[in-house]
Amino acid sequence: MTDDFITVTISDQDFKIKCSELEVELLNRSAAYLDIKMSELKKSSPTLPREKIAIIAALNIVSDFLKREDEFKDYENLSKDIESLQNSLNLEELK
Repeated sequence: MTDDFITVTISDQDFKIKCSELEVELLNRSAAYLDIKMSELKKSSPTLPREKIAIIAALNIVSDFLKREDEFKDYENLSKDIESLQNSLNLEELK
């Protein structure tokens, strides 16, 4: 597996990034998502410098990720509780 350089455009600026073949699609999707988020912030706060827009966009994206990660953990715990209940019911049926 070789690494190649690909170019992504974020906020009208090109970035050449080294990336494995397996990660190209994910990198392109990530760059497109960041570009959208930065564009939204630029529209709502046109006087903010690009660096601050990038930091705010990154914080918003990480915040969304962490919320979803917490939700996933909640679902995982709920799934374990359901499995435990099912096992208890199965044991009761065997008696």
